[in-house]
Amino acid sequence: MSIQDRKSRESTRLKQKILDAALRIFAENGYSKVSMRKIAGLIDYSATTIYRFFRNKEELLGAIAAETYGDLAARFEKVSAKHDDRPVVLLKSLVEEYILFCLERPDMYRMFSEIASFEIEDGVVYERLGGNRHQVFQSWFGGIRQAIDRGEFEIKDEMRVFLYLWDAADGYIDNRVRYPEIPRNPPAEDAAAYLALVFGGLESKTKN
Repeated sequence: MSIQDRKSRESTRLKQKILDAALRIFAENGYSKVSMRKIAGLIDYSATTIYRFFRNKEELLGAIAAETYGDLAARFEKVSAKHDDRPVVLLKSLVEEYILFCLERPDMYRMFSEIASFEIEDGVVYERLGGNRHQVFQSWFGGIRQAIDRGEFEIKDEMRVFLYLWDAADGYIDNRVRYPEIPRNPPAEDAAAYLALVFGGLESKTKN
């Protein structure tokens, strides 16, 4: 490995370390209460080091958002690639993947819950964080639309179905993140059992 390659890898590791630390600090202290200097002090780096990678706090937040949404999209794509089953089975797997993704990243979930906002435009749901907005749930809508077309849901309004699932998933995640001391089954096992109940309320009793 050349000296240049080594420096590039060290720089990449340092940038990731700053991103991970900033996410934790934003979650613990609140995004609005944290300055770049405070981040630097809490991770034992100079502010100059952080400014090598990020011009300001907003750019740092944008990098966290891009990484997070990219990781989640990749997880959704992986789930979709494994399924050629009924649309409702794929949809359930996508919702479960979202739940597990958020539970694996409680700092991310806490921070996003504090400062993210949602917008619906032309039937598309966007999550806005900082100056950018991201499509997060379009794969859900594809599964919902197909399930409705196949007569698998009692409710025929895809936005209503989406909101039902979104509220159910986020309520579950929020309680597990907020009250980790409450004894529960492991996340994968518990989320699967929970979603079986949720989807049981949605699925048509006279499927085609």
